[in-house]
Amino acid sequence: MPTVLIAVGSFITRDPSPREKLEAAGWTVRNLSGPIGSDEDTLIAALDGVDATVAGGEPYTRRVLETATSLKHIARWGVGFDRVDLDAANELGVLATTTQGANDWGVADHAVSLMLGLGHLIASNHTALMKDGWARTIGEDLWRMKVGIIGLGRIGRGVAQRVHGFEAEILAYEPYPDMAFCEKYGITLMSAEDVFRQSDYITLHLPLGPETHHFVDGELLSMMKPTAYLVNTARGGLVDEDALEAALRAGTLAGAGLDVREVEPPTDRRFDAFPNVILSPHTAGITHQTVAAMSNMAVDSILSGWRGQQPHGLLTPAAWERRRAY
Repeated sequence: MPTVLIAVGSFITRDPSPREKLEAAGWTVRNLSGPIGSDEDTLIAALDGVDATVAGGEPYTRRVLETATSLKHIARWGVGFDRVDLDAANELGVLATTTQGANDWGVADHAVSLMLGLGHLIASNHTALMKDGWARTIGEDLWRMKVGIIGLGRIGRGVAQRVHGFEAEILAYEPYPDMAFCEKYGITLMSAEDVFRQSDYITLHLPLGPETHHFVDGELLSMMKPTAYLVNTARGGLVDEDALEAALRAGTLAGAGLDVREVEPPTDRRFDAFPNVILSPHTAGITHQTVAAMSNMAVDSILSGWRGQQPHGLLTPAAWERRRAY
């Protein structure tokens, strides 16, 4: 019977049904023994005899896919796929899927919570109180402020729905907008440069690729108001971290909320000492509810592909035609 590698430590929290579905279908479930990071050799060894994987952030490069000849399906636990070589997967007949729609609401909630936390100085006030301080500092509202959204995909639209309840003036950069949605929520479309110039809060919701790597560079950051905040719950590579650190040191923006970093786990602690930066360890999309949804969706996609049904969230349509046989 086929074997699945679970490479995600958070695959099961309260809901055991994803693993139970695999076992009920006759699959052997193997858990990854430890983190892989970017180590291709460790991943190749872990994939020996594996038919499908519930994948985290490990690197599914061409070399990995060519070497792991038993691998037929990479079910990404989440929506990012920048760690999967889709061209190689298509050529080699390896299905790659994501759990589209399974954690959008969690990421959107987290983005708004970072805006509120930054504006209301929640983290810095908490730290001051823990040191027996009672110095009150003046924060900023989210209510009726200008919120700039870079990317109006599912998560960006979710943020727009939430800040609309704050009566925010919503500005957005989106190359392929849903005009009906924009009209419904009163969204003003404009260039990324104008969003950065005018917004009080800017939140990033773009996919990471060659064209968006370091999308937020020193030039864009220099356009921000000194009272504005930057929030990133998308991908760390969207932001030039050297430029962001320089801007924070220069005080040319009010602060930042970062759920993602260029390298994860980060190899530096460059943002730790900034009292106007709130950090979280890539947990925006991870709640008990989203974990259950993502795990179930990943398993369902694996079982669908195994049964000859095109799976949800397929990224490699050419691989579907030439997929490796079980």
